[in-house]
Amino acid sequence: MESVKLEQPSQNTLRKRYDPEFIQQVLGVYQSGVYATIEDCAIAYNIPKKTLGGWIAKYKKNSSPDIVVQQQAEISNLKKELAKAKMELEILKKASIYFASQVQ
Repeated sequence: MESVKLEQPSQNTLRKRYDPEFIQQVLGVYQSGVYATIEDCAIAYNIPKKTLGGWIAKYKKNSSPDIVVQQQAEISNLKKELAKAKMELEILKKASIYFASQVQ
């Protein structure tokens, strides 16, 4: 699930390095609201709470308002597409039931 490299900055401690993809995945899950707290998310992904807190702070610092607006627009469009697909699926289900009854 996660890709971790161990580095040895000094003789007595080992430091984990996480892949950027893993960091983005964890941040995405946290931002989606699946976990109520940073601690819950950190426990679920087996990472230190302080590490996740640092990632979140860095993400917020690097997130510009334009990016947030673009992401919200994309989410809105995806929700509309999902609603349309669900409606089409229901229509197809009803049509298949109708035509199946006509064949008998």
